[in-house]
Amino acid sequence: MPSMKKRLLIWTLTALMLCFSAVFPTVAEEKAGDDGVTILCLNVGKGDAILIRAEGQCFLVDTGYKRTADALMKMLEREGVTRLNGVFLTHNHKDHYGGLNALCTSGIRIDAFYTSAYCQDGFGADHPLVIAAARRGQTVRPLKGGDQVRLSDTAVFDVLAPVRLNNDNENNNSLVMRLETADGSVLLTGDMKFEEEYDLISQGLLRQTDVLKVAFHGDNSSTSMPFLSAVRPRVGLISTSTAEEKDTPSRDVLQRLASVGCAIYVTQDAAYAVRVVLKDGKAAVTREQ
Repeated sequence: MPSMKKRLLIWTLTALMLCFSAVFPTVAEEKAGDDGVTILCLNVGKGDAILIRAEGQCFLVDTGYKRTADALMKMLEREGVTRLNGVFLTHNHKDHYGGLNALCTSGIRIDAFYTSAYCQDGFGADHPLVIAAARRGQTVRPLKGGDQVRLSDTAVFDVLAPVRLNNDNENNNSLVMRLETADGSVLLTGDMKFEEEYDLISQGLLRQTDVLKVAFHGDNSSTSMPFLSAVRPRVGLISTSTAEEKDTPSRDVLQRLASVGCAIYVTQDAAYAVRVVLKDGKAAVTREQ
C-alpha cells in the first residue's frame, strides 16, 4: 500500500497530465492520413459535407445545411478534429454553406478558406464564405481551373473547374477538384451539371479516378456517360436523401455508374457517414452507423 505522500504525488501528476492534454490537444487527427487517404462523406440529408485526411492534413469540403450544423460539429468532435488545414466551399448554395457559422464560431483552428472564383451573386462582402472567414479575421482564396492547393511533394488538389462564369445555373460554377496522392485519387465535383462536365471533357482534363463524389446528389442532370467513360471510377459516393429530394439518386445515374463497374454508396444508407480509406491503390468502404 503506497504511503499518503506517494498517493498525493500520483494524484498531482495525473492532474497535471490532464491539464496538459487540455492545453495541448491531441494531434491524432493530423496523423490519421499517414496510413492512406480517408474520405468521410457525412449523412447531412440532401447536402454535402466531406472530411478528407491525407498526408497528415485534414480538410473539409462543404458544410451541409444550417439545420444539419449540429450533426457536422458532432462529426468533427467524434473524429477528434481540432484543426482543419483548409475549408472548401464548392459553390454558393445553402445545402453546402449552411454549417459555416457553427464551424467558424467553434474552437477548431482553420488555416485557410477556399471557394469557386465564379459566383452568380459575385464575390463580395456578402458571400457566405467571406462572411464566415471575416469572423476569424481571415480572407478567402478563390480558385479556378488550373490552380492548385498542394499538400506535399506527392499530394495535391488540382483544380479542374470552374473555367468560366455560368450565369444560367450556379451549380455549374461548382469548384471541381482532383485530389492526387500516392495512395489513390479522388474527384470532388460539387453540384456540377452536364454543362460543366462538357467543359472538362472538351479540354481533356478528365482521367481514371479511384473515388468519385457524384455530382448534384445523383440527379439525372449530371454524371453523363461521356463523363463516366473518361473518369471510370471504382467507388462512387452520393450524398442525398430521397425523402428530401425524391428524384435522387436517379435510377439512370445509378445505371450509368454500374455500367462502368463503379461500386455505389449513398449517405442515406448510413446513419452517420460513408467512410472510404484509400491505401496503395486499394479502397476499403464502410457504412458507419
